[in-house]
Amino acid sequence: MKAIRLHIKQNSANYKKEETVQNRMTFPLPPYSTVIGALHKACGYTSYHPMQISIQGKYGSLKTKMYKDDYFLNYLNDDRNLLVKMKNPDMLSSAYQVVAVENKSEQSGSVSFKDGIKIKIVNEKLLNEYRSLIRTNERFGKHKNIIDKKKAKLKEMKADENISPEEVKCYRKRIKYIESIFKELKRVKYTVPFSHFRTLAKGPKYYELLCDIELIIHIVADENTMNDIMDNIGNLTAIGRGEDFVEVLECAQTELTEVDEDVDYEKDDFDVYMPVEYYEENQSDMDIISKTDGGYAGGTKYFMPKDYVVEQIKGGMRKRVFNRVPVIFCQINYLDSGCKGIMLDKSENGIYTVLLA
Repeated sequence: MKAIRLHIKQNSANYKKEETVQNRMTFPLPPYSTVIGALHKACGYTSYHPMQISIQGKYGSLKTKMYKDDYFLNYLNDDRNLLVKMKNPDMLSSAYQVVAVENKSEQSGSVSFKDGIKIKIVNEKLLNEYRSLIRTNERFGKHKNIIDKKKAKLKEMKADENISPEEVKCYRKRIKYIESIFKELKRVKYTVPFSHFRTLAKGPKYYELLCDIELIIHIVADENTMNDIMDNIGNLTAIGRGEDFVEVLECAQTELTEVDEDVDYEKDDFDVYMPVEYYEENQSDMDIISKTDGGYAGGTKYFMPKDYVVEQIKGGMRKRVFNRVPVIFCQINYLDSGCKGIMLDKSENGIYTVLLA
């Protein structure tokens, strides 16, 4: 079986676990989806090209660093953080104007942007606009009470036998007309302009950083795709974040073979992502070493993202639904001849175990 072998080094990287927020933890090796995405970007692909990936590697150390994070809340607070006005409410970016901030030098009393309590005004014009919109919404609340009273009267008219159905129908149409005018007026005068104001919070967060990384990646795909990867490997600039630059030490075509001999690995060999199916099929013919306590069959189990499909959700939004591969993060101690599904890459630098997913 033909494959491409990549030998890569990185000074540092964070392969973010998507479920972590306050501390952006990292996988010990890049996920399949991260590698596939980097290769697609290097080749200029705009649609998915199926490929199988095997990932192994090692790193020198793990550090934790602190950074200041600016994030918008999904609701607007009147009594904390920063009040800002967005240039474009449909895009959360750095394009905003600070309206007012909490004055932390004042020790007592609650904060209120609306009432001007314990705040430091940055842009008085925008703060007045914010307060005016709140008063506008209060007035719309009074108008809504009027509509509610008319709806209550409509119920009474339905129950009154002395009032004709035509008169009830006419009154119902009148209420719907008033309600439609009210909704449009509120949208223009309050909902849209108020959506420009957001609460911006600032605070410390952390991220993990792997250092002195060395990766061996095997790729199996159709001939055209593998040729594209070979031709565009110079465009592979990063794996992980945009600043996680790579140094490609080797990009070579190789021939994979079945496990036709016993393989005894050294203690300092690479860690691997082993799809669970390989272990369950060959557990009596191999020995793996865990680098963590507990876990699955001597290793840590991850549901590693690989490829995805895009699904439509409510509100015209879309989301990625990933195909996840259950893998064991471990180190292989030895393989017996005849292991099923596992492949070997016999190179000048040694024998690599290839566990395609």
